[in-house]
Amino acid sequence: MPFLLFFLFLHLAGCNMFQRSELIRVQKQRSAANKYATGNWMDRRDATKDIVTYLGHDKNDLIIGTLMVASRDPSPTVRIEAVKGLGILKTGPALEVLEKLASDDSNGNVRWYAIKELRSFKDPSIAEIYIKGLGNDDWLIREESVKGMLSMDDAIIKEKLIPYIIKAINDPSSSVVYTTLHVVKIKDARLYHAIADKLNSCSLYNYSLLEASLIALEGYQLDPKTKEKVINLLFHDSIHIRLLALRILKKEKILMTGK
Repeated sequence: MPFLLFFLFLHLAGCNMFQRSELIRVQKQRSAANKYATGNWMDRRDATKDIVTYLGHDKNDLIIGTLMVASRDPSPTVRIEAVKGLGILKTGPALEVLEKLASDDSNGNVRWYAIKELRSFKDPSIAEIYIKGLGNDDWLIREESVKGMLSMDDAIIKEKLIPYIIKAINDPSSSVVYTTLHVVKIKDARLYHAIADKLNSCSLYNYSLLEASLIALEGYQLDPKTKEKVINLLFHDSIHIRLLALRILKKEKILMTGK
């Protein structure tokens, strides 16, 4: 009997502690929301950043509402914090707001953060945002957009994104090109031709582009011209390039012979 009373006491104490913890969490939400409503842009930025740390299993309406308001704040810095918070929420309304910010926000930094956060949603509708982003004048937005494209399901990529990934492979920004070649994993004949063309036209002294092209080619069966280029790279000055070329040839042999 004393043991039963002891465990009952522990249970009640645990419930009281949980209730007190929940009360404190809700109070902190209110405090952060009030700070946002009454503060200057720095207070609003800090409140937007802090309030999302008080998420719980329920009673989050104040957090959601504050982030929605903050996503329309005049300060881009505050909107960026709202974007980060909406990315944590992972709700349908959060996705809608992030899509709008990624597509239409007047500030490039806000758009970049919104495109970055959208990657974790894996929603097919986001493909249109990435396509639009790839046409942006800012290479950072183009780079983040192609990362988003390549994070989508293979079926979506093959259905509608291959031409845009090829466009990124031939982007005027070397950073966008290198990122695309490093990140692309899906295998497709259209992509192969774009990657092979990039390798075959590449100078032996452009180490970064050689490396990125070889990484992207791994796992493909090579055409004669590209295979000759890869074989010649076995004698390149860089040991890293030589190893990448050797790995491609070994993988191709496995593809063709099964061993």
